[in-house]
Amino acid sequence: MKTIATALALVLMTGSLGMASPVLAQKKDKAADKPAPPKLSKPILAVVVAVQKLQTAGDHAGALAALATAATVPRAEKDDALIMAKLKLFSAQNLKDNAKLEEALLEAAEAPSITPEEKLNFSKFIAGLASNRKDYQLAWKWYEFYLAQKPDDVDMLVQAASVNAALNSKPRVAELLGKAISLREAAGQKGDRSWYEFRAQTVIDGKMEAQIMPALLGWVKAFPEPKSYNLSIELVKQRAGNMDNNLLLDWGRLMWAAGAMTTGNNYLEYADAAIERGMPNEADMVLKEAITKKLIDPSKQNVGEIVRLAASKNTETKAALPGLEKEAGSNPRIGLVVADTLANLGQHEKAVGFYQKLVGNAAVDQDTVNLRMGAAMLKMGNKDGAKAAFAAVKGGPRAQIAQFYGVLADA
Repeated sequence: MKTIATALALVLMTGSLGMASPVLAQKKDKAADKPAPPKLSKPILAVVVAVQKLQTAGDHAGALAALATAATVPRAEKDDALIMAKLKLFSAQNLKDNAKLEEALLEAAEAPSITPEEKLNFSKFIAGLASNRKDYQLAWKWYEFYLAQKPDDVDMLVQAASVNAALNSKPRVAELLGKAISLREAAGQKGDRSWYEFRAQTVIDGKMEAQIMPALLGWVKAFPEPKSYNLSIELVKQRAGNMDNNLLLDWGRLMWAAGAMTTGNNYLEYADAAIERGMPNEADMVLKEAITKKLIDPSKQNVGEIVRLAASKNTETKAALPGLEKEAGSNPRIGLVVADTLANLGQHEKAVGFYQKLVGNAAVDQDTVNLRMGAAMLKMGNKDGAKAAFAAVKGGPRAQIAQFYGVLADA
């Protein structure tokens, strides 16, 4: 509340209460530069004189009491309501009385003679004070008023989003945070991490399907870190429900490429899928890293078994590869197995050659071919080729994986 109080003090210094106040760079000999005196009715003028005497003496409690007594005095002239509100505002400010501050600001904002600029300025403080006491409906009314005229005020957009979160208005939260993020990014900056995270969670909780992937991709693009990739990818996977090992393999490869393997379960899920799909070299690779990071314990029976299985099958796979390569030319499905195995063994350039022969072949799933070819190209450093391959993944769950890879390729 200190920020609101300080800002209001500045407002009061520049406002006209009918009292002496400092005016900078004003020529006294120019009558045109002098503000017009307020037009007050006689009963209100009498109240103003009495209240100002109390304020000058430092009796702000007495001033507020006098103003309360005069609440029923008719506001007959155009400036009556505004002057009375500003007198209340001045004393409330000095007493640090938030309830009276808000009351005075509302009276001033609704006064017929207030200028549009001053009403706009006061609306910020009304919204903040109402929000602080959890009157979120009133707060949103004034945030909305302010943002209708100042739609590019990033701080107010975020504050308004917080109020709408309290009101459980998820679509509005997503819209306001989206605007704040876009404005920051258009200025060559990025928003606060919490904006991206909260927007992503909001669109998921609100089942705003069309906004989910853009929100998640925006998050990892702004913060390309293991945590953001891991959380974003896991959110998509959870929504997808049960997946077969072929798809889990592609998700595992993505998490590995993004450096997003942060838990033992991440490694074990990827390793298990890799073994089931005949890619034991990958399983061996990820399991060794997980052991090094002490995320899994090979002394535990279930972990030890998968570690040994990966090592034994790795030898078998390498021995079978030459024979499979010979069959690949006449059998597209075997061609895909060979391409995947070569990529699994780190022979990415050779793998890409096999993937390219499969492009357009109806016997194999083209989204799978393009996704895995793009992943191999990315590992080779061929970002342009990778992006073209990812862009060719058109539908299904692999389209989401390709979109995440696209962010990696743009990094």
